[in-house]
Amino acid sequence: MPVSIFEPQRLPNGLLWLARPVAGAQAAVRVVYRCGGRDDPTGRSGLSHLVLRLIAGASRYLEPGQFQRLIASAGGRSRLEVDEDFSALQTVVPAHQLERLLWAEAERMSNPRIDPDTLASARLQLRQAVQEPQLNPYARLDLAVQRQGYLTHPYQRGALGDPDQLKEVDVETVRAFHAARFGCDRALLVVTGAFDEATLSRWVMHYFGSIRAPMPGQGAASAAASSASSPSFALPASDAGSSPPTPGSAPLPAPASAASPPRASMPPASGADARDFREARRPQNQTLKLSLARAPLPAAALVWQMPRADDPSTPMWQMARALLGLGRSGRLTDTLVDEKALAHQLSLRLEQHRDAGLMVVQALAAHGQTAAPLAQALQQEVLRLADEPVTDEELDKAKAMLKRETLSVEWTADRLARALGTAWAVRGDAGAPARDMAVWVKLSGAELQQFWRKQVVQAPVLTLLADIGAAAGVAA
Repeated sequence: MPVSIFEPQRLPNGLLWLARPVAGAQAAVRVVYRCGGRDDPTGRSGLSHLVLRLIAGASRYLEPGQFQRLIASAGGRSRLEVDEDFSALQTVVPAHQLERLLWAEAERMSNPRIDPDTLASARLQLRQAVQEPQLNPYARLDLAVQRQGYLTHPYQRGALGDPDQLKEVDVETVRAFHAARFGCDRALLVVTGAFDEATLSRWVMHYFGSIRAPMPGQGAASAAASSASSPSFALPASDAGSSPPTPGSAPLPAPASAASPPRASMPPASGADARDFREARRPQNQTLKLSLARAPLPAAALVWQMPRADDPSTPMWQMARALLGLGRSGRLTDTLVDEKALAHQLSLRLEQHRDAGLMVVQALAAHGQTAAPLAQALQQEVLRLADEPVTDEELDKAKAMLKRETLSVEWTADRLARALGTAWAVRGDAGAPARDMAVWVKLSGAELQQFWRKQVVQAPVLTLLADIGAAAGVAA
């Protein structure tokens, strides 16, 4: 990823778009809506997920499954991503298929088909998506991290949702939520890969610029009317009265030339209509015991609260993660897996969101070990970062690994599109990774240790002990 700061452009209808060339023969398109699990109404967990599946499913000129067949026949791949903070659709195709893909994405954005049949299909898909993680024998531990790691925030309920809460939701409710939260003025279009920049600008204006911006206070009935009449692109005058082209038929009409849209800065992390969520602080250390019936090995997880993703301290947390848990040479793996053989495998992850975050250290116990001593060893190793000096060699190695993550020469169009779209959705800034790097390249070991003493050593921790067949409850 280049070090430059990424600035989007804004179309007259409010849609932001961002394009970055990547060498190769592919192009990726990512459409990100700044609406996720955190935005689901109370008692309707999963409504954002449901709407995303409806957008991906069918539209005015795309029959159910037609988009997927179009992409597969072109040699591409497509996926949807549901997060606590955003909902996203991403597709990768050979570069010569980019215009056709842009037409299809504009069609899905402007004319999603929301009716009883598509709603029933989306409900079924959502239920299957919720059931899939349950096949993991450690799913109960992962769920406990989420539900117990957050104390009051809607992040507790996750992004996939609860199918039972959506059984009775009707079409009008879904249309109203779509109109309010999934308008083009709440979205970012990211295009990466091989393309001509001037041509791409014309395509984006032609296909996405004709999408109507949502009207203030638009309700379900007006949303349905707007969807039925809103074109996904402007037909040339010579084609007036003819049927819009469908994917897989004749070539799409040539886009009209258009001037480059005005540039726009990124919106703040919370928009004018954002709900104000505040996470409570954990008052004291807490230990919970879980029983894993199907897991092959015991496991343990330690959870510390973190600030929101756009907090200035984020680069500090990233550097600590690199020192402790990034790669085989991280302190945790070096000590607990290779040296002491207490853990079979482990991970340290930063779950940063728009309103709050968690640092999670999780490990599987080595054969013959139980969860409690593993958790104790994990905590000791994490806290040791505050006391044992960080050598220049260790710090330089950690910075080098972070640089490789940020500046990898192996960035594909697919990876870059995801990184840019996610940074915008979660942190309000597609250039956040470059800004982070400008901070942590200057960090010293002493500064990091001082930060760690205050933010981790002095902070309460949630300990989750997951033994096989053990009784669940609060540990003494």
